[in-house]
Parts: sequence; structure tokens; C-alpha cells
Amino acid sequence: MSSNALLKALEALETFQNTSGSLSVMNIAELKGETLSSVQRSVYTLEALGYLEREENGKRFVPGRSCLRPVYGYLRNNRLLENATPYLIDLSERLASRADLSVLDGNDIVYLSRIPSRDELLNLAPLGRRWPAIHTASGRAILAAMTDEDRSKVLATTSFAKTTDHSLDTIEDVTIAINEARETGYAFQSEEVLIGAASVSAAVVGMDGRVYGAIILGGTCSCIPRCKSKTRFWNCGA
Repeated sequence: MSSNALLKALEALETFQNTSGSLSVMNIAELKGETLSSVQRSVYTLEALGYLEREENGKRFVPGRSCLRPVYGYLRNNRLLENATPYLIDLSERLASRADLSVLDGNDIVYLSRIPSRDELLNLAPLGRRWPAIHTASGRAILAAMTDEDRSKVLATTSFAKTTDHSLDTIEDVTIAINEARETGYAFQSEEVLIGAASVSAAVVGMDGRVYGAIILGGTCSCIPRCKSKTRFWNCGA
């Protein structure tokens, strides 16, 4: 497979990130802005390799089980995830809250791990879920810990469209939130990505000053009111 064909196939596969069901070849072509014949070739290759599977009617596709192979390889060999997991489990158990690990990818944060609280169903933030960094506690925590130059590059290419009605949608408001996170050592958001949900987060920074990601404590707004001290997190039962 040529590099161009590989790129087109990967782009076709990525169209499923923002959908909740199956897609036809026509759907994929429309979402990608590609010709039908080009997408048909990509879909044929992905299906042959097991990265796409047909639904029973044979005209629509969903991601196949082969997608799990590279994901497993990535997670198994991720040192950040390996080192952070014991701390995430400890935080979740001690504070009776969901504990997550996320990283910045472009203008989004991506979940690498999620340790649910004892009373929570694992259905809000599956691994690989993306949110705009500027609307999340972890994204703001990461941005606050970055150099001014790197942070400016991210913000310069960021869309400030709202995720919910509560999302900050101006560079001025987002900058204030980031500066506050830099001063206090943690970031906070309430209902900016999911109605009824709130979270607090602190960046994971290495000895070399590099920002590797962020650890998040999340739950309902009633369980995680805004912190008034940077020394601890408040939540139900804590």
C-alpha cells in the first residue's frame, strides 16, 4: 500500500470517531469530502484487514476488532500510563471519585485511562474519548504548565466553539482560566463538556520540565464543588 493510500485508509477509519453508529461508503465519502471511488478502495482494504466489519445488511460498516491490536500495543507500551495507574487507583479509592489520565493531542485532550468510582457506571469517558482542551480541566492544566510559546501555538489553532452552553468561548476567558490554573496549581471546569459533570485536574510534569499529561478527578457537580484551596480536592465522601 502506498503512503497516500495508507493515509486515505486511516482517514476513512477516523470518520467513526465522531459517530455513534454504522456508516455507508457514501456516508464516509461525504464526511471526508472524498470521491466515492477513492473511499471504496479504502473501505475494501480496511475490511480485508479486519479494521472494518459489515453490518448484517452488508451495506454499512462499523470498526472491526482489528482496531484493538494497535490500541493494545500502544497502551501496553505506554510508560506514562504504566507509572500513573497505581496513583489513579489510589486516588479513586481514597477520594471515592473517578480518576482519569489524559494527554494533549493537537487541540484536544484524549483519555488514556479511567478508574471509575465505586458507584459509577463506566459510560461517560471511554478510552480514546476526545474533548476540546480549552473546555476541560485537564486541557487547561496542561496548557498552564506549557511554555508560553507552545501554549500560544495551541491556542492559535483552536476553535472556540462551545461544547455545551456553559463552555468558555473567547480567548480572553480561556486565558483567564489558564492563568488561574497556573497560579493555583490545578484547573477546574463545571458542565463545560457534559451537563451535570465537573472535574479538577493537575498537570503531570517531568523533572525535565516537559508536560506529559494530566490527572483528573471527576464526578457530578454536586460531588465536586469548586476547590477553594490548592492543597486538596473536595468531593462526596472525601
